[in-house]
Amino acid sequence: MPTDEETVAELRSLVSDHLTPYYDTHFNLLRWIQGYPGVSIEKIAQRLRHHLILRSSCAWEVDSMHEKEKRSSHPLHSHWPIVNIGKSGIVPNTLVLIEQCGYIDYVEIFNRLSVPEIVKAKLHDAEATLHSVMEMEKETGEQASVIVVVDAEGIDYSKGLIDLVRGPMNTLSGFLLQHYVELASVIVVVNVPSWASTLWAMVKPLLPENSRMKLRILSSSNWREEIGTLVDPSGCPTFWNDSSNKEFQLVVERPMQLPPRSKPAVPTEKLEKLQVKAGQVHWMEYRLEQGDALTFRISSSANCGFTIVRAHDDDESDVFAMRTVFPLFPLMHGPVKMPIEDTVIAPESGTYKVWISNTRAWWSSLTIHHSIKVTKNNRS
Repeated sequence: MPTDEETVAELRSLVSDHLTPYYDTHFNLLRWIQGYPGVSIEKIAQRLRHHLILRSSCAWEVDSMHEKEKRSSHPLHSHWPIVNIGKSGIVPNTLVLIEQCGYIDYVEIFNRLSVPEIVKAKLHDAEATLHSVMEMEKETGEQASVIVVVDAEGIDYSKGLIDLVRGPMNTLSGFLLQHYVELASVIVVVNVPSWASTLWAMVKPLLPENSRMKLRILSSSNWREEIGTLVDPSGCPTFWNDSSNKEFQLVVERPMQLPPRSKPAVPTEKLEKLQVKAGQVHWMEYRLEQGDALTFRISSSANCGFTIVRAHDDDESDVFAMRTVFPLFPLMHGPVKMPIEDTVIAPESGTYKVWISNTRAWWSSLTIHHSIKVTKNNRS
């Protein structure tokens, strides 16, 4: 059986054309191998290559998101923070992140922002976390990982939350799990409400098996003691203290509340209507010169896939292997009510393709309303 070093070297050779100097570490590649046990190295390389294309060619500049001036650059971070409280202090080579679910207005956030815009903000969190893990690995020479603590205090049972979990939040979690393989070693839920079993029954089928295996739901009565087996209490937030527990010492701010919603602007541009039959994809091609801008606004009536790619061959059809300039979403749960709006700048002259997919549908056609405009680069 080959050693980890030999397997990592083989994987590196298969993806070397897309591997960036920043991401090229032994442990980053090892995580992909660990995340797909029993899968051939060629198929692992295919999945990793898809991630590397996102890092190196996407207009979001994912590979440099970790840089200090780019961290927490999205306004959503104040309302949906992921708090990095540092090293576990109990479990070696682990960092601890805390998400305060009951103080985050998920329903309103998804009512105001499109799924890709939220993914973009959460990618900043993921890249900051990955950078911290890489720094720990550089310091210790050993593989590091993350303990994610989900604080469920204050979560209210509502149809809106359940619909989110089944739909847009499933798209978000699926995207992050697809691109950040084996970064989290344990997902711990504390402050569990009485109705959590109902939510868990709905969420469980949506999670990959390896993610389900990592989940630990601590008891509602004794979680303050149980969390101490994973995290040094002195590094945990003070709002976990109660009349019987005063050992949590870290001051952590609560998420900011969303400001009142302003009246949405009425779109002035005319949207074109497009029908995509069940099981089909639709391509729209644009010839762009370097520096040209492609501005788009898209909504859909149901589940859909979406991306924008740079095509080097007119006959290319494998969207997973093509160079993405806007991230590939194989499946966005619909209807997509908040339009996907963005502008991508052509990094080079060539053919660019907008990909819209209805391949997951068996019977129903997909209705797309869209506006796509090209602004030519004014060259002197």
